[in-house]
Amino acid sequence: MRLGSLRNTAGKLRRLRGRLGAKWCVVILLIPPALFGVCHFGLRAALVLAVSVIGCQIAGALPLRLGGERFQLLHPGSIVTGLLLGLTLSASTPVYMIIVGALVAQLPGKFRWKRMRRNPFNPAALGRTAVAVLEFIDPSVHAAWDKVDAVSGASALFKDAGGHLRPYISDVFIGFTRGAIGETSDLVLIFPGILLLWLVVRKRDAPLAMICSVPLLVLALPPGADVVGHAPWAMNPAMYFFSSNTLLLALFFATDPVTTPHTPVGGILFGIGVAAIGVCGRLYTTIPGAEMYGILAMNLAAPELDRIGRAVSGPQR
Repeated sequence: MRLGSLRNTAGKLRRLRGRLGAKWCVVILLIPPALFGVCHFGLRAALVLAVSVIGCQIAGALPLRLGGERFQLLHPGSIVTGLLLGLTLSASTPVYMIIVGALVAQLPGKFRWKRMRRNPFNPAALGRTAVAVLEFIDPSVHAAWDKVDAVSGASALFKDAGGHLRPYISDVFIGFTRGAIGETSDLVLIFPGILLLWLVVRKRDAPLAMICSVPLLVLALPPGADVVGHAPWAMNPAMYFFSSNTLLLALFFATDPVTTPHTPVGGILFGIGVAAIGVCGRLYTTIPGAEMYGILAMNLAAPELDRIGRAVSGPQR
């Protein structure tokens, strides 16, 4: 009886996914972490998300409007980009940075390269990287940064060595630590992530490889000097995993249907590559946003990863 009910529920969800389409389903699945971020950080987080989504909508529609082309007022792709950009920001991010991130995500982030017939970079990752660069070069922002641990903070994009006390894994997992709006709670991300991988996306190799690789790399790599003298407990794979933005990036960036490899082998290499760049960036450098640079680097390498994947798999019958 229970098995039949489960099958009926799964069937209803699949039919709903068919009616809504993948992009609107992703929008819906991004709502729980957005609501958690607003409840956790307050109205300032709501403002950041609103500016990000509205900015992406305007930046996406304005060129079409000026060119006399038709445009969709509420485009799901722009909403997804705006939500992803906003969720990776801090609640204290200045408005001008959010606007710049939205412009970069929607204009150069969605510009089609003639040779590739697409943009090789994930738009939200490109926009978030632009914000990270502004955070790095703007001295007025440094004093306003939340004191998030260089290794253990929930956001990889806000780094400041402060000798933080060791938090409980349960607090990190639930989302009681401070970080970016949508990267704070893995508990909130788990259920939308299961639905995303089960019902919405077809590319599961990259996110699963990334999720599995991060703890293994933390175990295998020797810690850097800053980690040893600052937060040695962060080398606990579970602590590292739950306190990083790994789950959000794996689920909503490594499943991008356009900028990630199409072959299973290519997807696995993509996930391992992002994990390696992110973990090494956190353990051995002070570069803000190492994981985002990892996403962009592997986006650019996706065609070559597909060639490797086809070579390994052999000719298709």
